[in-house]
Amino acid sequence: MTRVMTPSERLAAIRTIHDSPLRIVLSVTGGGMLAVSDLLTVPGGSRTILEAGVPYSVKSLYELMGSELEPHVSDEAALAMADGCLARAQYLVSTPKPGTEPWPLAGISCTAALVTDPPRRGEDRAHIAAVSDSGTRIARKITYETDDRIEQDRETSDAILSLLAEVAAG
Repeated sequence: MTRVMTPSERLAAIRTIHDSPLRIVLSVTGGGMLAVSDLLTVPGGSRTILEAGVPYSVKSLYELMGSELEPHVSDEAALAMADGCLARAQYLVSTPKPGTEPWPLAGISCTAALVTDPPRRGEDRAHIAAVSDSGTRIARKITYETDDRIEQDRETSDAILSLLAEVAAG
C-alpha cells in the first residue's frame, strides 16, 4: 500500500518535476487521472508534459502498448504502456531546436482496476511504470485498503507523482 501525500508534499513533488529538464508523455487508464490534473494545475506543466492521454478502449490501449498483451492491469502492461509513451515522446521531440541540448525523456503510465459497478471479481489494484531514454525501467503495484474510488484514485495519482519525481530527480 502507498500513502496519500499531504498537499504540501504533492506541491513539492510537482515542483521537483516541473523544475527538472525531463519531458514526458503520460498515459493513464482506469485510474490516476488526478495526476494529470495535478501536473497541469501547478504552473510549469507545459515544460514537462508533451502529451497526456487516456487509452480507455481496448483498441486504443493495444495501439499504445504495441500488442494485445493481457492482462491489462499488470506490471507487464504498465511497462508496455510506458514504452509506448516513451516512443511517442521521442517522436514529439525528434527535431530539437538548433543549438539546444536534447531533453531527457520518459514515458509514464498507469493501468488500474479501481472500485467499479458492478463489483469486479478480484482485487482492486493499479500498476504504474516509468521508462526513460536513460535506461530507467520501473514498475510498481498498488493495492488499497479503501473501497472508495476517489480515495483510490488519489492514492494512485500520488504514487504516479512520486514515481515521476523520482525519475525527474535522476
